[in-house]
This record gives sequence, structure tokens and C-alpha cells, in this order.
Amino acid sequence: MKYLSILFLLLLSSMAWADNQSAPRKSEQQNDTAEITVQENEQPFQDGKDYFSYSTPVNMQLEKGRVLIQSFFDYDCRTCVNVQDILVLYQELNSDKVSYEEYPIATANAHYSAQVFYSLKQMERDEISDLLLFETIDATRYLELAKLENLLAWLQQNKVDEKQFDKIFYANSTTKLVNSAIARTEKYGVFTYPFVVINGKYVLTISTLYNDDYTFAVLDYLVNKLIMEQQDK
Repeated sequence: MKYLSILFLLLLSSMAWADNQSAPRKSEQQNDTAEITVQENEQPFQDGKDYFSYSTPVNMQLEKGRVLIQSFFDYDCRTCVNVQDILVLYQELNSDKVSYEEYPIATANAHYSAQVFYSLKQMERDEISDLLLFETIDATRYLELAKLENLLAWLQQNKVDEKQFDKIFYANSTTKLVNSAIARTEKYGVFTYPFVVINGKYVLTISTLYNDDYTFAVLDYLVNKLIMEQQDK
């Protein structure tokens, strides 16, 4: 199964995460399966520690000369709002070579976040979705807003037409978007959050995304690596 390598490597990353917290990162040797050849002292980050690789890249259409960053989130996520800020800023600083997309995680049995996200998206109220992500940093608050009647009251307080939202929430158009989110979550093998995919080839999880400087450094390395690979083809 193409996601097994990521699952296995994620288990190994906990020790690496602890190292990141306690000491400055040192340059590390690239593992033997890397696809490009560099000198040891030019290899600052390691597959399986700083980032993870799909055993088989996700099949997608990619624009040459640009790298696509896809971020998967859930409103029930204590760190997703910080990750969103980091990635949005990174894309803005690298708009000439990086594209950014954001998706809610969804499964057949857990798609509330996707239903809320796409309802607000269709109402063109993305800023409320961002606000909700911040509002639900507290786990207790998330549990409150996971009840639709409480969410509708919160939306009204934030000047969102709760009746229109309720109608869109159950609309066929929203159901189709949620089904697409379920299929996308399965396609990318999303098993945790936050979950960030780079060009369908590499994955970043909380073991890298907890610190903005560290995240920027790993992203710079992967983005430049991917662009160089595109130029060599």
C-alpha cells in the first residue's frame, strides 16, 4: 500500500520531534533512496525525519516551474490555525513559484468540518471559516460548536445569515463537495492533521510544522529540490 511508508516513518518521527525541541538542528546525511545526488554537507534535511515521501507519488496535474502545497485541516485541530498562517505567508513570499490550496479532511463517518467549510465557501465567507478555525483552538469550544444549533448562533453573532447557511448546509451542492473531500482525503492517504502535501510527493506533519522557521527551511529545501528536478527533465 503506497501510504505504509508514511505511516511507518511518522512513528519514527516522534524522537526527531523531541530533538528539535531541545537542540539546534545539525546537517544530516541524505538516506540512500534519495532521487538526487548531492554532497553530504549539502544535505540539511532527511527523508523520514524532517519530511516523509510517498512510496508512489499522488497522480495529479502539475504546472511546470511551480510547486503545489496542499494543506489538509480539521476544525477540531489545536495547531491547524498556526499552520495555516505559516503556509499562507510562505506562499505570499514565494508567489512566483508556489501555489497553495486548503482542504478539509473528511471521511464517510466524519465530515462535519467539510460540510461547514463548503457551506461558508459557497456563501463567499472564507474569513468566517478562518475565524472558526481560531475559535475552535479550545477543545471544549469545538465540542460546543460541533452542535449545529450552537454553530448557527455563533454565525449569527458574526453577521452570517444563519438561515441561508442552514439551507446551504443541507444542499445537494454541498453534499457533492463533501463527497469530493472524502475522495480527496482517501486519495492522499490523510491519516492525521495537520497534513501538508508538497507536489503530491512529500508530506509534512506536526513534527515539522510546529515551528515557522523550521517549516520555512524544510519547504525551501523541498521546493527548490522539486523545481530543479523539473528543470532536469
